[in-house]
Amino acid sequence: MLETELDDSALMAFISDAHNVVNRRCEPHTDDEEALADVETYVAAHLATAKEPRVSATSGAVTDVELDADGDRYWHQAVLLDPTGRLDRPQRGYCVVTT
Repeated sequence: MLETELDDSALMAFISDAHNVVNRRCEPHTDDEEALADVETYVAAHLATAKEPRVSATSGAVTDVELDADGDRYWHQAVLLDPTGRLDRPQRGYCVVTT
């Protein structure tokens, strides 16, 4: 769960962007849909914190961990959960936003 003041349409845009990133970078390389859903959650949190640093917590299916507002922590968690190892290699044809 993200605690944020962003409205639903802004959050849905970040979720959609995260879905696209995960589908393009990772989905073709694994059948683990549950892991990809977890990765997508943290990518969306990363994108939202880049927009609004006041986001203060997230919880995912794998862990329930309170994180601070540092968007990089969400990104690093997404990379750690990525079963393909491809999320952290944007130089191979697909760029992602990092803060």
